[in-house]
Amino acid sequence: NYSASVVSENEEGKQEMSNAAVATSMITALALGIGIFILAPLGITNLIRHYLMPAMSNFEYNVIDGVIRAIFFFIYLISISFMDEIRRVFQYHGAEHKTVYTFEANEDLTVENARKKSTLHPRCGTTFLMFVLAISIIVFSFVPSTAPFVVKFLARVVLIPLIAGIAYEIIRFAARHLTNPFCRALVQPGYWLQRITTKEPDDSQLEIAITALREALLYDAVEPQRAAVA
Repeated sequence: NYSASVVSENEEGKQEMSNAAVATSMITALALGIGIFILAPLGITNLIRHYLMPAMSNFEYNVIDGVIRAIFFFIYLISISFMDEIRRVFQYHGAEHKTVYTFEANEDLTVENARKKSTLHPRCGTTFLMFVLAISIIVFSFVPSTAPFVVKFLARVVLIPLIAGIAYEIIRFAARHLTNPFCRALVQPGYWLQRITTKEPDDSQLEIAITALREALLYDAVEPQRAAVA
């Protein structure tokens, strides 16, 4: 994205990745994600049913599968948060939220205004992933736990777009009705999780986030007067 390109331009000695390298890294990341967050939890749940809980119900099977998936996800987030480069990414994530808050408040896109805003946002991708984890337990419950392992695995992969769509609509609705106590309660766990995935940015990171938003607004022709570089 634009923020990443600005950062890379400021780092000397960095070579631009080829399209093939980018494609390879994306495919590898996708394969690892499916392996860690779908295949491994499913396999562990099968072992638990076989050796410990042979009489578990379909719902119990999917709850255990979902809990294991969530544990893997939390361990993954906490683990990478200790890496210096990832911490910088999380700072840019916080800068993005502060900048979006500034824009949504109809304030000038300046570092001074953005600095005052929160790093936690109701429509964050982290909150989205949390909803995906929760909704997957319900949706996967419609797949019989007695089905062959391959069928259960493929069903989980195929159902990802449906789960993502449901999660997106719930987040969008909740974000529009934050004055409602139920909606606030819905997004609150997402705020807790964002304390891991967002960090307080410095002014240079806020400047990059502001520039990125201005470029995006110009590209989409959304309020070009506000998006113009001062």
